Amino acid sequence: MPTATKKRPKNPENQLSIDADRLIIATNRGPVEYFKTKEGHLKSRRGSGGVVTALTSTVSKVNATWVALAMTEGDREALKDAEDGVMPSPIRDIPMRLRYVTVPKATYRKHYDMMSNRVLWFTQHYLLDQADGAFTSHQMQDAWDKGYHKVNQAIAEAVCAEIESKDSKALVMLHDYHLYLASSMIRKRHPSVTIQQFIHIPWPENRYWASSLPTEMTREIHEGLLGNDILGFQTRGDAQNFLNGVRAFFEDAKVDMDERFVVLNGHKTFVRDYPISISVSEERRQLQSAAGKRAIDKIKPFLNRYTIIRVDRIEPTKNIVQGFQAYDTLLENHPDLQGQVTFLAFLVPSRQSLPLYRRYQDDTLKAIEDINKKYGRKDWTPIHSFVQNDRIAALAALQFYDVLLVNSLIDGMNLVAKEGAAVNTTDGILVLSRTSGAFQQLENAALSISPSNSDETAEALYQALMLPASERKNLAERARQEVEHNDLRTWITQQIDDVNNLLKTR
Repeated sequence: MPTATKKRPKNPENQLSIDADRLIIATNRGPVEYFKTKEGHLKSRRGSGGVVTALTSTVSKVNATWVALAMTEGDREALKDAEDGVMPSPIRDIPMRLRYVTVPKATYRKHYDMMSNRVLWFTQHYLLDQADGAFTSHQMQDAWDKGYHKVNQAIAEAVCAEIESKDSKALVMLHDYHLYLASSMIRKRHPSVTIQQFIHIPWPENRYWASSLPTEMTREIHEGLLGNDILGFQTRGDAQNFLNGVRAFFEDAKVDMDERFVVLNGHKTFVRDYPISISVSEERRQLQSAAGKRAIDKIKPFLNRYTIIRVDRIEPTKNIVQGFQAYDTLLENHPDLQGQVTFLAFLVPSRQSLPLYRRYQDDTLKAIEDINKKYGRKDWTPIHSFVQNDRIAALAALQFYDVLLVNSLIDGMNLVAKEGAAVNTTDGILVLSRTSGAFQQLENAALSISPSNSDETAEALYQALMLPASERKNLAERARQEVEHNDLRTWITQQIDDVNNLLKTR
């Protein structure tokens, strides 16, 4: 039986294994992306992100297949030569089979663009009322029925086909908000298979679900997820919100808030929190590479006596504009810092197809321009912005911050807070929003703020800059140890431990 998430000592490399004969991973996007070159040749590249790294690290001792949607024209082209939709991975460090699923483009658009990214993403980040061009009830129901349902069914059928391809014990691991219905669909055909799912984004309070989506749709989401044996969230608060939602929508469900499980229709689902993290060794390795060293050399001329840094995608949840307003207040209240402090902002454009995101990027760049115009002088620019997707440059800069500002309104986790703690070499201080997912682990290693109050944030920035060296060292070391102890490997190990405990009972 799975136990509540605790700090566990990291397992040595040779001890991370699954007590199953086969592992079937299912996600919206696969670990390998195929693309066409200008000359028309079909090429492949490794999928980005820590999830691919973490999950592929589990497959060395188990036969694995990754099920995902064919998202690009290259993916579809690669499938033409696949036998029954299954092909070997062309990338050596992803040693598994790939089973990519094709759906009509109109179906995919309704699933991905409309239902997943416009409705679920905005709902789960408390932003649905800000979304442009709100759907009518008919449009939302159409996207749900003819997009989201159909894609979840297609993924579930592919997983079932994989389960049925061999007579051996299989473990199914699903990921994220694109596949809320898949586990219950799989369970209908395979009642005894073990299924685990992890949700990467926040899970809002039940009242927000109830005010945002039709009741039946919200019930389907909760009931769909209860097809899992183990359901994982980023934080304890997210898990509690889910349990409260089940209790509100299903009078006949048994919900144990202490042991954190649900029994509905005779099936038991354990609800856990597994805070995702980073690969500390990989982050540090990148900085020691030739590209990392070049990036460090480029960053050093921008450093000042005091350096504040932020690294974010440009989107409303990150609260970037209000962070700059806090910096404005800092400079106004403490004029002696003018010329002595520099703010380096590494900003990645995000979802530019959505008007809300385009407007927010305009507002962000305008805030930078206004502050630089208000305080800047010939020998000093208050804010240097790097609007680009250059992860190495951002990592290089994180080594040198005196203050790292993370003032997001809400996050699933916010890995920047952990990346900073892992690579910083200057006893930098983290100023951290209480509503970020990372706050659950880093509360005692940071100066905490309410993201809605720019004056409070300005005061925290000042305190962080003025902290005595001994206190700075203590907080920085505390953050570093937390991230080193609970790194990306710990995240996946905690899940595998709980899965293995459950498999042993079967």
